[in-house]
Amino acid sequence: MLQAPLSISASLLLTASMALTCALPATADDTAPGTPVKGVPMIPLVTRTKAPGASEAPKAVDVIDAKAKAINDRGIETVKKLKGVEMVAEMKVEGVDPSMLPPGLDGKSRVVLDFKNDGSGPAPFGRFVLESMKDGKPQTRFAFDGKGAVMIDMPTKSYAVSDAQWFQLLGQRAAALPQWYIENRMDMAAMHRGPEDMPAMVAATIIGEETVDGTVCDVVKVVRSMKLEGMEDDDGKPMETKEMRITETIAFARADGLPRRVASATEIPGEEAMSGMNTLATFSGVKADPMMDEKTFATAAPADFKKQDMAAAADQQGPEMKVKAGDAALDFKLMDLAGKEVTLASLKGKVVLLDFWATWCGPCKQAMPSIQKISEDYKGKDVVILGVNTWEKKEGAGKKYMTDKGYTYGCLLAGDDLAVAYGISGIPTLIVIGKDGKIEKIEVGFGPEGDKGLRTAIDAGLAK
Repeated sequence: MLQAPLSISASLLLTASMALTCALPATADDTAPGTPVKGVPMIPLVTRTKAPGASEAPKAVDVIDAKAKAINDRGIETVKKLKGVEMVAEMKVEGVDPSMLPPGLDGKSRVVLDFKNDGSGPAPFGRFVLESMKDGKPQTRFAFDGKGAVMIDMPTKSYAVSDAQWFQLLGQRAAALPQWYIENRMDMAAMHRGPEDMPAMVAATIIGEETVDGTVCDVVKVVRSMKLEGMEDDDGKPMETKEMRITETIAFARADGLPRRVASATEIPGEEAMSGMNTLATFSGVKADPMMDEKTFATAAPADFKKQDMAAAADQQGPEMKVKAGDAALDFKLMDLAGKEVTLASLKGKVVLLDFWATWCGPCKQAMPSIQKISEDYKGKDVVILGVNTWEKKEGAGKKYMTDKGYTYGCLLAGDDLAVAYGISGIPTLIVIGKDGKIEKIEVGFGPEGDKGLRTAIDAGLAK
């Protein structure tokens, strides 16, 4: 079963909410077991872009053409000067199991971004609207007015609201936002990051001319490179520094300098399993600095719509599994690190957190310090924390990693069949089971709110 981390684009903004947007391949974190780490994406299933054993093409020499760079620079500067933008964005993804795509990502979305930002949040914009479209009509509407947010689902006539935690409600739907525009509006200094934290241009060439959305565009290919340090092998040992290369073919409109299409591909030479996801984003009906007022970002829901719990609405944005919150948890019979058999039945009357993980999964390892902290904080209560070592490549790797890192919460081995039974297709996947044996929460990836959602679900399970 082939797995690969995420590619890079706007990860600093959308770290995990977007399993499919460009995010840095997650590397292992060697912080102490009690130190929580927030915002970890999952690793989805991907397909190989090159047949095993295929001959390598000669490596091209990187050249930056001055005219190509000027076109690209103009686009970046134009985006930075925008007060706002409106468009219909459409993203297509290749190299990823379709079941891993967030809802609405495979269609068109109407987007309105107000780039005014008071600096109170992670996004380089203030208010915004994101509407998934079908046959020209909105299916879902997410609106944030700078203070609170609403998520409206037209087919089910339901809605959910949120205040400062709007990003949790948005979740993986954020993948539908125009990433190129957002990335180039980021204030790296405000995020305590420097130029070295983003890939640098190493090549730029002019491909030609093309008309996109009725607009004449200059098509430019830009290659950016970044060194990946701190990566670990399956045994948790440091690996040599890798180079990640992101190739973007961008159609810049001559009229306003803004992109109308961005095709992106990520490659890590020598690490085929870490490459493979290609994205194609098309932007139509682009309006620079459109008229915007309070009505544009209204967060009121129709009077006849039913209010939904925010956590339940957030759960619905992830990849579809064979179970959902409220369903009975699946029974299991697995061995722990000491060779003792553990079953779900033996844990009756306790709240159980299952964390499906593997030693080769960087995002999984980044989340583990937070899982350890949950274990410590709920010690003495009716809570059982269990890692479920899944899809491991080397026998004994899970036990060795837990021991070497000093993690003290429980761990079950050979969880492949249980993962399949649940319909898990990306890790980490975390499942909270209540005292009554029913699922309280399923979290795919370790979201931007870190362990907050898991703790809320555990507390809910304890209260029953």
